[in-house]
Amino acid sequence: MKEKKHRFLPYRQAIPSILLLQIINMVAIGVWGGLFSWLSRLLLKGAGKVAVSSGDFLFLFTHWQGYVVILLALITVMLFIGLEVNSLIVLSNRLLSGEKPSVLLCIKEGVLSIKKLIGPRGLLIILYLGLLSPILGFGVTISLTQNLYIPNFIMSVVESKAFFLIPAIIVFILLFLVGIIYVFILHGLLLDKMSLKESGKNSVRLLKKNWKNFIVEIIIFLLFMALAVLVLYGMLVGVRAIGSAVDENNRAMTTVTIGLLITVLMLAAMATQLYVPFLFIKLTSLYKTYQSEGEWHYEKRPNRKSPLVIAYLAVAVLLIFAMTALVSFGIDQFFPAKVSTGFIAHRAGGFEAPENTVAGIEAAHEYGAWGAEIDIQRTKDGYYVVNHDADFARTAGLAKKPSELTLEEVRQLKVDGEPVPTFEEMLEASRGKVILFVELKGETADKKMADDAVKTIKEYNMVDETVVISLGYELIDYIETNYPEINTGYLAFASFGDTASYNCDYLALEEETSTSSMIDEIHEAGKKIFVWTVNEDDDIEDFLRSGADAIITDAVKRSSEITKELEEQPPVERVLDAVTRFFFVP
Repeated sequence: MKEKKHRFLPYRQAIPSILLLQIINMVAIGVWGGLFSWLSRLLLKGAGKVAVSSGDFLFLFTHWQGYVVILLALITVMLFIGLEVNSLIVLSNRLLSGEKPSVLLCIKEGVLSIKKLIGPRGLLIILYLGLLSPILGFGVTISLTQNLYIPNFIMSVVESKAFFLIPAIIVFILLFLVGIIYVFILHGLLLDKMSLKESGKNSVRLLKKNWKNFIVEIIIFLLFMALAVLVLYGMLVGVRAIGSAVDENNRAMTTVTIGLLITVLMLAAMATQLYVPFLFIKLTSLYKTYQSEGEWHYEKRPNRKSPLVIAYLAVAVLLIFAMTALVSFGIDQFFPAKVSTGFIAHRAGGFEAPENTVAGIEAAHEYGAWGAEIDIQRTKDGYYVVNHDADFARTAGLAKKPSELTLEEVRQLKVDGEPVPTFEEMLEASRGKVILFVELKGETADKKMADDAVKTIKEYNMVDETVVISLGYELIDYIETNYPEINTGYLAFASFGDTASYNCDYLALEEETSTSSMIDEIHEAGKKIFVWTVNEDDDIEDFLRSGADAIITDAVKRSSEITKELEEQPPVERVLDAVTRFFFVP
């Protein structure tokens, strides 16, 4: 196929237009994003809410304000598809046809084309691009929803049971195949003015006829992208090696190393920005080749120096020098060795002891945890015992709920040899050792439990050594309103709106929701944030340096070890972690 003759040229010549497209889109998205956020918060405020989260998402389906927010969100997703997907397809087509396209006209055509997605078939495409692709982790996504994910606590359950894992794998494979089969559906819609139904059939026909070539071409493209990643990674490893060997008192060499480090990371950031546009150029060239049955070929344009690329590079160079100077002369001030983020042992002691037991509290203290999190539930006769699940089947081998047993019956149970403790025993065990995060859990988590928990905490004189937390915001709001002296925390794995304004002292967010901007927003509101549940080494390292107040983790011993490792890092390593987050963490 003649398109192969100029395999790299289309990508190189497309860079100026891609940069301009991204700059304009960034401005447009910023303006609309601000308007969408303002309108949504206004609607929520009118309904007496500051935000909608995982604990009260049903609000969206029970109030007219919720329906309007859903409509605005759908419009926003469609707008992002028009700006970031459709516009790129239009731009790619014109670049490959040898034109010098007007980027503004490509954006206009891409945005106006979203009206073609109105309808049942279009809604499926919107859901696939806006929700399924980011959640499943493959295919093209839009920046608005690229951080959507399945919460880790759900994935851990799915991965641990074949009953859930096998269907999940089957669904993943089917959705992946659907994405491949209909990969050209938008191309037919935009470039050949087909209806969605016609374009879908056409995409299936093209893939069926050219699937071998498609697989080969995509693999080659991905290999080249992987090669670029390997080159950048090799450069990064080299700079890190230099940084580790440099005497931290040698300011000149430290400055040079930091400059090299920032340069490599900026190159990586630029490469990241080009990956999706390059993928669209590749897909568009394949579509044009398959649609013309091999008769199409790339129309080469004359090479011209682009003022935009020159300006872009100039700004990048200035930024490198500015950041290098700032970092070099303020390493200890901006990148302190001391880790300020603590860690909280999940279910009392995490992996280091039987869960939700006194032994867990002791293990958490032994490994230097700042806090320990437990789950309390009410027994049949009104006492409070500690257990995470709805019943004792997994932990103690009895498929009965705490609410179905008396305290005496619970006392007969063992968790890996350890007795099931009462709330009072856990308070006493944690006194003077760790902050106890008390989650109101299960079907008995009600206002009576809240009142009783507060009463017990006060009786034990441990107001300053406890935080009452819950997945139910109504309970937390009730405690914070009626017992403002009690420390409270709201657990949410997803939230939309003015999250920092929730009526509580702590906000506990899932990993993907705990962005640097969210952490800053919560701190500016005078609240604290902890991240749950962080168990992988890389994630533990990232969040210990993220500025969050604490992480909840099962890997208590490993968190202690990583904390020490981070505090012993050479200056260049500390800078690397911080600058990497600056470039790549939202």
